Amino acid sequence: MRLRDAFLIGLAAVSGLGAAAAIAERARDGQASAPPVKARPAPREASADARRSLARAFVASLSDAERAKCVRPLDDAERTKWYFARGDRAGLFLRDMDDDTRRAALALVDSILSGAGREQWRLIRAVEAINAANERASGVATPTYGDTLYAMHFFGSPEDIAWAFEIEGHHFVVHAAQVGDECTVTPVFTGSFPAEIGEGTEKGKRPLGGPVEIAFELARSLDAAQREKARIMDRPPADVLWAVGADAKAPEPRGVARSEMNDAQRALVDRLLATHAALYDDSVAERQLREWRTRHGGALAFAFVGETDLRKPHYYRLASPSFTIEYDSTNADASHVHCVWSDPASNFGGDALRAHLRAEHAAPAK
Repeated sequence: MRLRDAFLIGLAAVSGLGAAAAIAERARDGQASAPPVKARPAPREASADARRSLARAFVASLSDAERAKCVRPLDDAERTKWYFARGDRAGLFLRDMDDDTRRAALALVDSILSGAGREQWRLIRAVEAINAANERASGVATPTYGDTLYAMHFFGSPEDIAWAFEIEGHHFVVHAAQVGDECTVTPVFTGSFPAEIGEGTEKGKRPLGGPVEIAFELARSLDAAQREKARIMDRPPADVLWAVGADAKAPEPRGVARSEMNDAQRALVDRLLATHAALYDDSVAERQLREWRTRHGGALAFAFVGETDLRKPHYYRLASPSFTIEYDSTNADASHVHCVWSDPASNFGGDALRAHLRAEHAAPAK
């Protein structure tokens, strides 16, 4: 793959959906390659300072009892735990925060997301609220769903060079780590059940709907040989396969390589990656993709198993040498969707945080 193409993918991924869509349109119009897209400047120091200020505000808002539930040392084992199902968990729930603390918590989470990411997070909570109301209507005294059943942990101190936080609950799990000016946000898990909101003012919206339509278009564009290569298993799996906890396995770039695609297909795979990356704040997305773009030359493979039909089971994967993005819709008649972004080298702060822990905390890296 030409170096220019590798940079084009990375630039598209951090410049948002509009630029990526423009690339796809030019490819469909027959242009063999598009000019490089200039990403919006990512003021890392300003972003890091703003995020630190939000972290300070959140921690300062906590009472002593809330602090005991929420704040832990940076090397605490809880930092690398991961659980996306319903049920009780450690940490301070949004449900149990006062208005000021809840606003501070949500502002900190929003700081790592783009507008598109914040909208997806809002819709995931809307689904959870509807499910909770339906549980109550059916006689469940204490619903297992709910838009405030998300627990926050803060690790370390926002006054230190390195700190981290997580928010964890049903169908939304995000781990963010700040080391100096660098913020990594991985692993991330999102989901929705049902996949499409069936009632209320948000009826018809799909919290995870954007990328899958692009994946379908790309899958339909594959020729017979490519389809066979993209079909990396006999049937869609029951769930995402890539562990995203501390034991996350290395990426496995099976499928159709981007370098083996035609121009229109390359534009679609670029657009698919851009849609996933565009859920993050620009500075975060740039950091997430930097090693892949610079060290691995933009190598990427696309896998697809199942039907290109929202009503039937389907699974797709974008895999590079440094990260894996998976999407599955297989359970509950293909109305229960999951998506994960995992990067073993960067999960839970990655190498930068491990080095900090070794140097400053005299503890084995986790």
